[in-house]
Amino acid sequence: METNVVKVKLWGIDVGYLSWDKKAGVAVFEYESLFLEQGLDIAPLTMPINAPRSQKHLPWTGDKDKLYQGLPSMIADSLPDKWGNSLFKAWLRDNNIPTKKTTPVDHLSFIGSRAMGALEYEPAQKLGDNSAFSVNVQRLYEFAKQVLNERETTLLNQENSILWQDLIKISSSPGGKRPKAIVALNKNTGKVISGQGIIPEGFQHYILKYDDNSVYPFAKLEYVYYQMALDAGIEMMPSELKTYEGITHFLTQRFDRIGNEKIHTQTLGAMSPASDSYEEIFATIRRLNLPYEDSKQQYLRMVFNVIARNVDDHSKNFSFCMNRNGVWRLSPAYDLTYSVDLTAPAYSNRHSLTVNGKNEDITREDLEIVGLNNDIQDYKTLIDTVANAVAKFKDYATNLGIDGKLIESIKSDFVKI
Repeated sequence: METNVVKVKLWGIDVGYLSWDKKAGVAVFEYESLFLEQGLDIAPLTMPINAPRSQKHLPWTGDKDKLYQGLPSMIADSLPDKWGNSLFKAWLRDNNIPTKKTTPVDHLSFIGSRAMGALEYEPAQKLGDNSAFSVNVQRLYEFAKQVLNERETTLLNQENSILWQDLIKISSSPGGKRPKAIVALNKNTGKVISGQGIIPEGFQHYILKYDDNSVYPFAKLEYVYYQMALDAGIEMMPSELKTYEGITHFLTQRFDRIGNEKIHTQTLGAMSPASDSYEEIFATIRRLNLPYEDSKQQYLRMVFNVIARNVDDHSKNFSFCMNRNGVWRLSPAYDLTYSVDLTAPAYSNRHSLTVNGKNEDITREDLEIVGLNNDIQDYKTLIDTVANAVAKFKDYATNLGIDGKLIESIKSDFVKI
């Protein structure tokens, strides 16, 4: 592929230009002069528009840390994680393109306008048109598993070629380890279509997380956690379970889309790359001058993750959103679920972010210290509110028909506060 330069765009505005420095093994980004005049600070803590480097049109270089793949942190957010990367590699394989000849800038040109958030990349690899198409959820997922399990190229007959394009359009950009698709759902008719490009009236943007129908009920557990989080006062996007051909999947409405408008989004990993603790999320909230409500929300999420054992609380699972006026807010919560591997050793089930310097054996006292140090009002009451919400786990899980032994195993792992 070897894309030399891509133009970075936001809401139809040219943001700047990104190129790959082969010798240094990093990307180089420079803001467009006219964009700087817009006053939209899209990376205020890492590449601020008023910084001397930006104003003097000097390039910003990428971050070599594995998480960023040589890209500036703001732009690295547009790359997917395990699932999307697997699809990209499969696409390269089936198009006889050596992986070694591609760069992260090539990957961005492949994603084009399909990135999460609002950033877009040109020139983009053309993958048919962007018009909406009906999605056969289960058939496309079965095809995805076939593609990813094949070592040889997929037989590209006419039918598979269409499935390939559909799969790439709806599945190659979201983050996370588990397979998921970008779709649009009509709540009145139940119809599911692709969620890329302009969607028709009556549809809303969703992320569909596939459940592989294994013995472990990923979708149902995530829905149980969604219910508990709402009970705890945590803001989340509307979510639901949908069953296709006997298999239940988890759908959650996207917070980076309002109708057909894209919302600029940055994860904590992009906004504050060095952050490795919950305390640093609160510090980031203060640096962005966000309202107190966002600090309170973040405190509820921290307590929830600790009590309900969501240890997959890494820096890409917390985000901030900016509107067209340049105003930043904490995003709704997402990816809340039981993430402990009960078959793995204890050290592999530590929290990704620390609480009061600890990533395991976290106590109520640790949570209270963080609340006190970050001026959280009534933090003791908030802890109790979350604990009472998590106490409903067994009832919610039983109502969904989750295996009783699994329910008791998970429940016994919760932190007693």
